[in-house]
Amino acid sequence: MKYQLVLQFTGTVIPDYDSLVDLESVLIDEIQEDGKTTVDGHDFGSSQMNLFLTVEDPQNVLSRIRGQIEHPLMDRVRAGYRAVSDKTFRAIWPESLHEFTVKSIHV
Repeated sequence: MKYQLVLQFTGTVIPDYDSLVDLESVLIDEIQEDGKTTVDGHDFGSSQMNLFLTVEDPQNVLSRIRGQIEHPLMDRVRAGYRAVSDKTFRAIWPESLHEFTVKSIHV
């Protein structure tokens, strides 16, 4: 089954956006190489920045990202996922996060 994993950050200014694009490039270089993960893009607005990935195992990919990627944004990441055919997200990071929403859903 395919899932959409969303890495989410707070951001409102151009340097935040630049940092998001930089992290996206790092993920493409470091994570997408497994052939099972695709970095699908990003969005920025309403004080929210999102990176979208298509994955087979959201928890495993998030663990790899958190363990492998050193980037300033990773200190403030929230994450959630949904089945590609679903509309409802499930929160997975941080563990204390119980609800996860994306203001503009990337399909």
